[in-house]
Formats: sequence, structure tokens, C-alpha cells
Amino acid sequence: MQSTSFETINNKQIFCIFTKPELSQKKIVIMSHGFRGSSIGPARSFVNFEKLLVKEGFSVLRFDQPCSGNSEGDYLDSSFDEWVQTTSYFAQKYLNLGYQVVLLGQSMGATNTMVVVGQDHLKDRIPCIILWVPDAKSEISVDPEQIYEEDGQKYKGKFWMQACNADFVGAMNKYQGGIHLVYGEQDKYITKELRDKTIEMVKAKGQPYMVLSGQNHSSWEFDVTQQVYKEEIEFLAKYVK
Repeated sequence: MQSTSFETINNKQIFCIFTKPELSQKKIVIMSHGFRGSSIGPARSFVNFEKLLVKEGFSVLRFDQPCSGNSEGDYLDSSFDEWVQTTSYFAQKYLNLGYQVVLLGQSMGATNTMVVVGQDHLKDRIPCIILWVPDAKSEISVDPEQIYEEDGQKYKGKFWMQACNADFVGAMNKYQGGIHLVYGEQDKYITKELRDKTIEMVKAKGQPYMVLSGQNHSSWEFDVTQQVYKEEIEFLAKYVK
């Protein structure tokens, strides 16, 4: 069963797709797409994974970042801080409705996911998270008011300043729940040094990770992606009943 809607958050209309199994088990995965992306995920990975999750009894919420996809706003005004606030709103909403809440993010959506669960008001309330190719940058040289362009989308440097200041590493150090981390071996956006640093943090917590041989940042090969889905479902079963 699936429904689409717009939810007003911070005076913006945020596009949402909510899918649930025939018999709700009050557990949900909230998905955050990547930079310049939308709620379908790269190569429709969010849509495809959603189908498997529903079979496992999970509800799924996919939404478009403020100023992205079908959500209200111009991407030029996109804000990492607002994205964190929006994701936090959805997490709190479903916690208040009695759901077990899991967050999944891809690329900057994974960075957003990590920052969200590192907040004090969500401490010990999110049992586990799934991070696909997070960007854990702690330093970047941009002008916050300068306009940049990437693949036909314009945005201001403040987005990246906010992301760096949000402190991915600090959030990971604080978070005590389960983490499943995935990187592509040939990621064109995440340096090996940064990838290895993030992997070491996850390993130090005794949490699982995957490095996908020959794969890039996103749009992984179909069969490889199916294996990722399989491992994610096994991971979720350990934390969400």
C-alpha cells in the first residue's frame, strides 16, 4: 500500500512517498537520497530496496530533500542544515507514532543520516542506521555565498560549509546503535583516505562494512546491488524485531 503527499516542514512543501505492508508491524526505514538526487535513489535503488523491505514487514518513507526533486524550493537555496531538520522531523514523527525507526542514507544523504542520529534528542532511540557511501569531509574550501554548478544544478557554497560544520565524525563517535557501511572501491567522489578513515571508525565499533569491488560512488551493478540489499536485510534483523 503506497501513498504520496506533501508535508509542510519549515514552511516548505516536502514531497513524500510512504509505503507499508498489508499488516503494519510498526517498523520503518526512512531513506535520504544523495546530493542533487531525489527519492528514487541512484538507479532506482531506493524503489527496489523498498519492495524487499515491505516483504520483510517494514514500512518505508522516501522523501525529496527541501529544494530538490518534487519538494518546494530552488536548489540554489538548498541547505544541509534544513535537510537535517527535515529528516529529524520525520524520525520524530514516526517515533511518536510508535514505530521502530531506522535511517538509511546515500552519499550526502548518508552524511545527513549520521548527523541526525548524533543529536541528543534522538539518543538511544534509533537502533541502527545504514550508510551508503557517506562523505565525512571535515574540511572544505568554499565561499559560502558563491554560486557553484555541478551537472546542471546550481547551489551555494554554504551547503558544504554547513555539512562540514555538522561534524559527521563527532556524530559517529556519539552514536551507540548499529551501523552498516557500504563504499564502492572506485568511488570518484570519496577519496580512499577518507573512505578508510570512516571504515576504521566503524570497525572500532565492531560494526560491519562492505567495499564493493570495482564499483563507483553510485549506480552499482545490478547483481552487486542485490547482494547489498541481502546483507542490509540480514543486518536489520539483528536490530529490529
